[in-house]
Amino acid sequence: MNVNRDGNETRLKTAHSIFFVCYGNVCRSPMAEGLAKQALDDSIRIESAGLSPVLDRAAEEAILVMKELFGVDISEHMPRNITETSFRDFDLIVVLDAYVHKTLKRLASELTDKLVLWDIEDPYGSDLAVYRQVAEKIWDKIQNHLR
Repeated sequence: MNVNRDGNETRLKTAHSIFFVCYGNVCRSPMAEGLAKQALDDSIRIESAGLSPVLDRAAEEAILVMKELFGVDISEHMPRNITETSFRDFDLIVVLDAYVHKTLKRLASELTDKLVLWDIEDPYGSDLAVYRQVAEKIWDKIQNHLR
């Protein structure tokens, strides 16, 4: 399990709000948000954003894979930048990329104890098989560490 060095599994399972962050908020973090909303209690606040989103919707491959494998519809997802959110208010910030994790630690050092790293490859520009593998990895992380 990739967590910050002083993190623990109890903190992962007791969070009341979870914020997923990746680079563009078009693949990994929208998939994680959709899967977490499906798997976790409705009382848990779940959102996502990206360090540098450039598109106006989730990647088509991510949308297709989420419907195909999990019956989750993320087609209405609108990518947003972390600066457009109140991510500091979340109990847990799950970062899906080592570069973004390092950047957040530098930009928001006061949040280091809330950051959890799930270093999952970015599927953007890859074929559907890679998107499927990424979605399965995210699902496994949610099942094993957040439930």
